[in-house]
Amino acid sequence: MRECLRRRIVAFCPDWRSLDFYLVLMGLAFCRAWIVLYVSASSVAALVPGSNWMFLLAGSAGAVGVAVLARRMTERLRSELHVLVMAGSLSVFCAVATPVALACGQPVVLMALVFIGGIASSFLQVLWGGAYACRPVSFAFACYPAAAVMIAVLVVLVVGESGFLAFFVFPLMSFVLLLVERSRIEDAGANVLSTESQDGSQRCRPPLSRGSVVRLMASIGVFSFLCRVFDSLPGGGGLTDPFAAFGGSSVFALVVAGALFLLFTFLCGDRLDPMFAYRLAFPLMALGMAIVSLFFYDHWALSLLFVGIGYELFDIVSWTLFVDLAQRRGSMSGHYRVFGWGVAATLCGMGLGYLAGGWLGVLLDMQDMGVSAMGTLCVIALVATAFLVVPEGVVAQVAGWRQACEPKEIALASSVADAPAPSSLEARCELIACEFHLTPREGEVLVLLAKGRTLSIVMRDLQIAKGTAQTHIENVYMKLGVHKQQELIDLVEGVGSCGDA
Repeated sequence: MRECLRRRIVAFCPDWRSLDFYLVLMGLAFCRAWIVLYVSASSVAALVPGSNWMFLLAGSAGAVGVAVLARRMTERLRSELHVLVMAGSLSVFCAVATPVALACGQPVVLMALVFIGGIASSFLQVLWGGAYACRPVSFAFACYPAAAVMIAVLVVLVVGESGFLAFFVFPLMSFVLLLVERSRIEDAGANVLSTESQDGSQRCRPPLSRGSVVRLMASIGVFSFLCRVFDSLPGGGGLTDPFAAFGGSSVFALVVAGALFLLFTFLCGDRLDPMFAYRLAFPLMALGMAIVSLFFYDHWALSLLFVGIGYELFDIVSWTLFVDLAQRRGSMSGHYRVFGWGVAATLCGMGLGYLAGGWLGVLLDMQDMGVSAMGTLCVIALVATAFLVVPEGVVAQVAGWRQACEPKEIALASSVADAPAPSSLEARCELIACEFHLTPREGEVLVLLAKGRTLSIVMRDLQIAKGTAQTHIENVYMKLGVHKQQELIDLVEGVGSCGDA
């Protein structure tokens, strides 16, 4: 029994006994716990009203700066060095100055530290994202949910007066662990991208259209916004949060979402549907918002819990998808670009959500707006984003959620270490068809569309009716996350070009 359990754990996450796994897990956990501490600490909010949204929006601006800086960098070492030095300098400065400013009660100094801390935390997140991107997606699939649980544990440990010291410990620990991790990678000579060390199917992944990536980032911002709007609302009827001992409903949601994600992945293994957690997040958030509309003043903590669990599931999916997107870039600067924009979208949505939540709280107190109306509007925004904005076909591409699926001739070539990328159009289309789970008939339609054929040609060559052909074409576009035939052609042509696109 014990041996069977051990084999299941190894199959689920081969790296779970390695030091790297726990370095990356704890490093990101300290960074995220530092963010939670800044956003939720009453000692900071008492001296700097609105410190939560200020901290997050400053972090969003810092993440955008990293993405822009990485784009301008042509040498990987220079890019890493610049970001690492800035992250270290700002983190150490905040770790030393923030406890002093809190002890002295200096609101002006503390406000400046809120902005600097937001920028430093975003730098650390992007750097840790690069550490995830240098490993297989299966690593992030196990490590990131475990980090979510550890974030909650760290926050609970410092609830109360001991939180004062956490402002010094958390940023320093995150940065020190980052230095240790970088030194281990360099000593081991493991600074090669994980996409180069995996099998051939991971070496040349189909690129994503820019529109799909933009829609993904927009959806992340919207979901973050909706979640934090509810976080910042005052509790109804003067009720206390039943999860206060666990750091509040939002922190407890981290534990539930992370533990459920790990449990489902461990039990299902390769049989886990890639869209399971993604689709589960929406009804949970919608249920929480519905409780807000109907029973907010009786069950507001429960509503926050459901919204939080749904959002944390979506956040886990998003981070794993960032890893997959970063691995397609082919360089460390590409990693920083992906995580820079991803972290910026997340923090921007959270910051605007706290800002809007405070404003809505005032309107609720003045009875200028009803809770039910606010909950209904949020549900509408959630549904519209889920079905009209977020590209479901993009999420389905997350690597490591299923067995590698390759055409026979490509799989044979990929078994050779120096195998060339698929060159013929048919081979590229076959790889994409398998990657996006196209049916055999949709695969035939994909080949014709990639050749620039029109609807009438598709009807003639496949000998199918016009309505059937239109349905197949629409399904292909939807699964690939494209809207025009030219985007489809660009996607097919991009297979095999693994550079920093």
